[in-house]
Amino acid sequence: MALNCIFCHQCVVNTDNSKGHPISVPPYGIAHSYCAEQDLLLKRIFKGIHIAELDNESFQELKEMVLAEDNVRNGMTDEIDLF
Repeated sequence: MALNCIFCHQCVVNTDNSKGHPISVPPYGIAHSYCAEQDLLLKRIFKGIHIAELDNESFQELKEMVLAEDNVRNGMTDEIDLF
């Protein structure tokens, strides 16, 4: 019985691992790690967040939170200089 990738349908065992190592994608089956990663990118899923499924308000809130976190990590503040 061959174990084929659920995305590219090629065998995931006994290969050269050019598409990554075999991983389990619950509840769907087995896949190459590269194929699974590409599928998540296409669906715009990051760490379980289905970005494409967010409504505009939630998406904007997420965007602002990410930008605020980026500012904190880069030593920038949210203060606005008034002239």
